[in-house]
Amino acid sequence: MIIRDFFEEDNIKIFDRDIIENHADYNAQGLDNLYAQEEKHFWFIARKEFIFQNMKQFISVDEKIIEIGAGTGNVSRYLRNNGYKNISVGEMHLSGLKYAKEYGIKDCYQFNLLDTPFKNEFNAVCMFDVLEHIKEDALALKNVNKSLAHKGKLVLTVPSHMWLWNRDDAIAGHKTRYTKKELINKLEDNGFKILKARYFFMSITPLFFLRTILNRDDKSEVKEAEYSKDISMNFILNGVLLFISRVENRISHFLPNIFGGSLLIIAEKN
Repeated sequence: MIIRDFFEEDNIKIFDRDIIENHADYNAQGLDNLYAQEEKHFWFIARKEFIFQNMKQFISVDEKIIEIGAGTGNVSRYLRNNGYKNISVGEMHLSGLKYAKEYGIKDCYQFNLLDTPFKNEFNAVCMFDVLEHIKEDALALKNVNKSLAHKGKLVLTVPSHMWLWNRDDAIAGHKTRYTKKELINKLEDNGFKILKARYFFMSITPLFFLRTILNRDDKSEVKEAEYSKDISMNFILNGVLLFISRVENRISHFLPNIFGGSLLIIAEKN
């Protein structure tokens, strides 16, 4: 059920037209970098493959799904190409939704999650590296719960461990990095039952820690030029890291679940 008024532009349903491009939660300039690298960079490729391999265990392909904070819609495109046909995207920046349209995603909604326009609408909500951008993360989770139908599922990824915090977190507009225990408690406090919680990018966590040392956050204000920072990688190193991450994804259920560069949680609305 849609509970707020909207208007349409370029077949996008718009609820909050006045959201600024340099929003504190995410600066829209970063979307151009994402669009340029999401089909090439090992991190984006391995992450969406890990998401799909876990999501399909709990959510059938005919469920009604929305990806909130979808950016360019790249993960939704991947999920759609792997059978999830009834998937829509939500994003606060219109520029991201225009990219999603280029990816062929039909149903696009522009809104702020802290003022959700939905109630009991979806069988599943996906949020991939979104929650860490939102200072009022508890309110965001309450609104996700509100948007879900009875027994609806939430599929969530976040960056993990504050000891991995670095300058890139500040540039991205992150407010925190989570531990498994911390996020499980927050989800349970806001109406969810945990179905699965697992760290990933475990095998390359030492490289993430090295990045923390070499790319320390000096706590200074993020400069305009930093939002357009090139995130491409040397293709040989990129290929090696993709291979390592894909091997980890295949054997992840055998590995200890105690740390990783990222965290995936699948939860159900109580």
